[in-house]
Amino acid sequence: MKKFIFCIFIIVTSFQFYSAPYEDEVRKRLGLLKNKPVVAMTTSNSQDMVSTARSGETVYNLGCAACHTAGLAGAPMFANVSQWQSRVEKGLETLVNNSYNGYNAMPAKGLCMDCSREEIQNSVQYMLDALTVD
Repeated sequence: MKKFIFCIFIIVTSFQFYSAPYEDEVRKRLGLLKNKPVVAMTTSNSQDMVSTARSGETVYNLGCAACHTAGLAGAPMFANVSQWQSRVEKGLETLVNNSYNGYNAMPAKGLCMDCSREEIQNSVQYMLDALTVD
């Protein structure tokens, strides 16, 4: 019985040590923290910024391949010229816009929510490049 009471005591007192970070997190999300920044912004010069866009193949493998490899939900299969023919006629800009914003069954950005527009364009170009015959 003493062990049980000791365990209950430890559990109850442990909440005092762990509640503060949790409560701060809740307050931060609600914007109720005073004198504590909600978002820490870093400053940098635009000259120091280097394009860190992922390659088309990397983005394709991250998200696009899930549907375009198997042709799920009507997605044209990778490197299948006959399935891409009508889409290629629309042009790169339209294909990028549809990929970025979503089109029919395709979700916006192909579910790559952290992908930039440039990365989406790289992945579309990667898929189009696969259509060319060497």
